[in-house]
Amino acid sequence: MDVQELGEEYRNKTNKELLRLALTPEQLTPEAQSALRAELAMRGINGEANLDAARHEEEQRNAENDRELGTLGFVVGVGRMRFGKANRVYDPETDTERFKTTIFIVLLCFPLIPTGTYLVERKRVQPDKLTGIEGLPIDWEQVLRVWVVAAGSVLGFIWLIKIVSSDAAWRLIHRY
Repeated sequence: MDVQELGEEYRNKTNKELLRLALTPEQLTPEAQSALRAELAMRGINGEANLDAARHEEEQRNAENDRELGTLGFVVGVGRMRFGKANRVYDPETDTERFKTTIFIVLLCFPLIPTGTYLVERKRVQPDKLTGIEGLPIDWEQVLRVWVVAAGSVLGFIWLIKIVSSDAAWRLIHRY
């Protein structure tokens, strides 16, 4: 993408979105940095105070997401659990993976009610330590996949019990 295309893309973004991009300039190409600076200057948002406010807002949002992800309680089969790992991206340089996951209220480990979908990040060496990056609208496609797999697991378990119990009954009948 050239600077002109990037400029057009940045013109369509909100001030918050631009400031969020400005927080991590090292992730942008030199052309993207140039287009971003030009758009911020055109809107009059090129001061350090604006970046500090954006940093503070980003930190609060991340802390809120971390609290949400960190409060997954689970007691005797009832509580909240996360399911799904959609749009997984792995960065071998930092040994970090980023993906979408959905939090469910569960009963007997069965996912019932989705409470939120989040973009999360974690180091592979710490698989239980998720960092919430962004709260997203509930991903209903992921919810449906989780429900289908859970229902299939329950049906498979019931089928297994029927086979085992009918085999045991067959042996009992033919034993005598």
